[in-house]
Amino acid sequence: MKKEKKQKPTALNKHLQYDAQLLENEVWLTTEQAMAHLNVSRSTMYRLRKQHNIPSFKLGHSPMYPKHLLNKLFITKALGNVKI
Repeated sequence: MKKEKKQKPTALNKHLQYDAQLLENEVWLTTEQAMAHLNVSRSTMYRLRKQHNIPSFKLGHSPMYPKHLLNKLFITKALGNVKI
């Protein structure tokens, strides 16, 4: 008998939730604009995107980043570092 492979549960990002109203007027940033907004290098943007640490969408060959979700993600992570 063949052993069945256990499927790993897919990890959902608890920090981001889809909200159609917020994304209706979303501002999409190019890589250069996101680099300037987050004050990081191109290699850092690439690493964050490849590790799925930031939301992105590929439009053709160019990755695009939702500004509101980037802000929300980093604010949530920053608040997680605060001790009360």
